[in-house]
Amino acid sequence: MKCVIVIDAWKYCEQEDLDLFPWLEKETKLFGSFLDLQLSNIKQKYNYDIIHCASSLELMDEIQTRDLVVNKITEIPKYDYYYFCGFHLGRCINTRINNLNKPNCGIVYNLSMVFPEDSYGRVIEKYSDNYMYSYNKGFEKCIII
Repeated sequence: MKCVIVIDAWKYCEQEDLDLFPWLEKETKLFGSFLDLQLSNIKQKYNYDIIHCASSLELMDEIQTRDLVVNKITEIPKYDYYYFCGFHLGRCINTRINNLNKPNCGIVYNLSMVFPEDSYGRVIEKYSDNYMYSYNKGFEKCIII
């Protein structure tokens, strides 16, 4: 069995982040709506479990597709493969992968948002199991140069 783990889809952005990027909450919620549509498709087509790692904070209303909500990544049951997405690439997503400490994990780049002061180039260098998701082909492993 495989799962998709959504990292930190919080209802509210942290104030210190909003002070730097006042549009961040709007961007996050819009991305959340897109993410919910994709998660719903994944659930219906592949029947993967959808797990949210909330870090003890309230989850956004925009994402309703979920089977399980955990506060710590170590609370997630055993799966054959773990696809990670959500907020934010190179930060919490990568930290949670490291905390899970399993070899069978990958990041789904088009279902993950990069933090405004970061770049995809910097993030890609940090992790090598890269995926893109499409309704047609599902999770496709990709080489990003």
